[in-house]
Amino acid sequence: MDGKQALYYAAIAIAVLIGVGIVVSVVSALVSLVWTIVSGVVSLAVLAGLVYVAYKAGSWLLGEGGSPSLDSIGSESASSTSVDAGSSRQDRLRKQYVEGQISEAEFERRIGEELETEEVDEIDRELERER
Repeated sequence: MDGKQALYYAAIAIAVLIGVGIVVSVVSALVSLVWTIVSGVVSLAVLAGLVYVAYKAGSWLLGEGGSPSLDSIGSESASSTSVDAGSSRQDRLRKQYVEGQISEAEFERRIGEELETEEVDEIDRELERER
């Protein structure tokens, strides 16, 4: 093997090494990009799940879970149902006022009517018990 042939093989070997290095770098960059995207999506999914759980827990703790089921309505006594209904109507009025759906005057008028209705209901229950 003469010097020219040795230089030729050396040049080919260096070109192959450079080519392999470039291919490895590109593949590594692509894998890194895919990994970044996948980890970002997973992180967002976990964050969304945590926010959803926090929202549901907050709704449950604050009692804003919606209306009771039909089974629970049938099992309650009439007096507790009317008291709960009065409270939920007051809560709805408060929520409407806070959200700006009704004015302060309208809120006070409706709450006053609600409290008068509750007092009349309470008096009626007392009279029923005395009979």
